[in-house]
Amino acid sequence: MKGRKFAVPLALLLALLIVIPGASACDVDVKPGSWPNSINVCNNGVLPVAYACEDDLEAECYKENVRTIKVVIEVKNGSCWYTEFDQNFSYLDLKLNVEDVTRYVSHVWDRGNCSYIGPDGCPDLTMKFRTQDIFGCINPADYEQCEAVNFRVYGYDGCGKELFNSFDRIRFVPANCKETPANCKEVNNEKKPKK
Repeated sequence: MKGRKFAVPLALLLALLIVIPGASACDVDVKPGSWPNSINVCNNGVLPVAYACEDDLEAECYKENVRTIKVVIEVKNGSCWYTEFDQNFSYLDLKLNVEDVTRYVSHVWDRGNCSYIGPDGCPDLTMKFRTQDIFGCINPADYEQCEAVNFRVYGYDGCGKELFNSFDRIRFVPANCKETPANCKEVNNEKKPKK
């Protein structure tokens, strides 16, 4: 009898986790149409990111209501996730747009499946980040042994209410940056101490 008391609430909790949007779904697509999402931290350009929307009005609604986008870079080592970057961006700086560039996938590893690459006929919310604003202070050598790196995106309205949150996986390519901002770690592989 005692086992039943815990079995029913546990089953309900598991059922909720399966249907909660974002629990395992991957609505964010970093560099839409590419996989794996290789990031060169020395790049001075922009990083395109899309939030996959499932109906025609959803993307327009987000474009009109999103006022803040928060980006969090999460790194997994062993069984733990660590936050390496966490910053808010104004919608004014991100060139928010509506364009069909990607598709919703149920799991992040589906992004690499060729049947999931490309648009799906539903407009998506697109945004552009300056690469250096996010990755300018990251040394890829520090993450060579990590198991996974998530690029998580949160969207908030003007009152701070969360409208969406999801993630995509990224990886860092070896870097040999010529210039490093004064407040950042050295990112020049040639200047690393020899072992």
